[in-house]
Amino acid sequence: MGDLNERLVAELVDAVRAQLRREQGERLRDVYLIGDIEKDNARSTIERLRELAADGNRPINLYINSAGGNVTDGLAIHDSIRHIVSRGIEVTIVVQGMAYSMGSIVLQAASERRRLAFPHSWIMIHEPAKWAGWQSTSAAAQHLERLKQMQDQIYRILSSRSGKPLRQIIKDTKRTDFYLDAYKAMEYGLIDEVVAGELPLPKNAGVEEVRPPEVEQRREVAGPTTIPPAEPPITS
Repeated sequence: MGDLNERLVAELVDAVRAQLRREQGERLRDVYLIGDIEKDNARSTIERLRELAADGNRPINLYINSAGGNVTDGLAIHDSIRHIVSRGIEVTIVVQGMAYSMGSIVLQAASERRRLAFPHSWIMIHEPAKWAGWQSTSAAAQHLERLKQMQDQIYRILSSRSGKPLRQIIKDTKRTDFYLDAYKAMEYGLIDEVVAGELPLPKNAGVEEVRPPEVEQRREVAGPTTIPPAEPPITS
C-alpha cells in the first residue's frame, strides 16, 4: 500500500509539474508592445517575435497599448507578423488600452479572426499625412511622392482587413482623427472580437457620443529609420 501511495503521489507531482510547464510556456509566448512605436521598441518586438516563431508553431499573443509612432518601424512590425502568420503560426493581437495611429496598423497584422480588444480599449485611424506632423497632404508637397506611397500602403492594409472600400477609409480619415471604442471598432471591421468581460453594448446605446481618453498625441515620423532616405529624415 505504501508503494502504491508513493507512486500515486509521484504521478500527481509529475502531472502538476507538467501543467506548470505548459502554463509557463504559454505565458512565455506573450509579447508586449507598450508605448511609442520607434526604432528600439520595434527592434525588440520583432526580435522577440522571431525567437518565438523559431521555437515551434505554437500560437503567439501580442498585447498592444500604443498611441502610435514611426511609420516605417510600425510597418516593419506589421510585416514581420504577417510573415510569421504566413508560416502557419497563429498570432493573436490584443488591444489593452489603445491602438492609435500606427498602432492600429500593427493590429491589422494578426491572424484571421484574431484581432481582439478589451472592452474599454480605443482604436484610432487617421490620414497618414498627419503622422508626419502635417495637417494635410498639400502641406507636405515637397515629400508628396513618398507620402502618397505610404498613404496607399496604409489605406490598403486598413481596407483589406476591415472589408471597407478604399474610398470609405479615405473619407473617414480625411477630416480628422477617427476614434472608435472597442465595440465600434468591431462594427467597423478593425477588430474581430471584444474580449469577454462585458456584454457588447446594443446599437444606438450612445457609444458614439463617448469621448476617447485624453492622451498626448505623438505624431508619427514618416521617414524610414532602417534604410537612410536620399534626403534628411522627416521629423515632427
